[in-house]
Amino acid sequence: MQLDENLFSIFDIVDSDFVPKPERSPYERLIKKYDIIPEQSIFFEDIARNLKPAHDLGMKTGWVINDDNWAKEGHDEDHVHFKIKELDHFLEQCNLLIK
Repeated sequence: MQLDENLFSIFDIVDSDFVPKPERSPYERLIKKYDIIPEQSIFFEDIARNLKPAHDLGMKTGWVINDDNWAKEGHDEDHVHFKIKELDHFLEQCNLLIK
């Protein structure tokens, strides 16, 4: 896995034409806008159910652990590949931390 300039890009609700996650179309727009290869990407999210579309499109997924019950929903399902307490430590373990 390698990092590129898109790591520092922002994709917000305006970019998704105001369609919220977990609808599939925002993920498709994200992939198209940044020319992402899903099979070479990981999608991080603090709401577990929002990872399902990314998984379905071929991305690896990382749930940034959140103790709110509404954010935990789906955290133990197959679409969550990694459970992450602290994102910087996760990236450091993957030798991807940018300082």
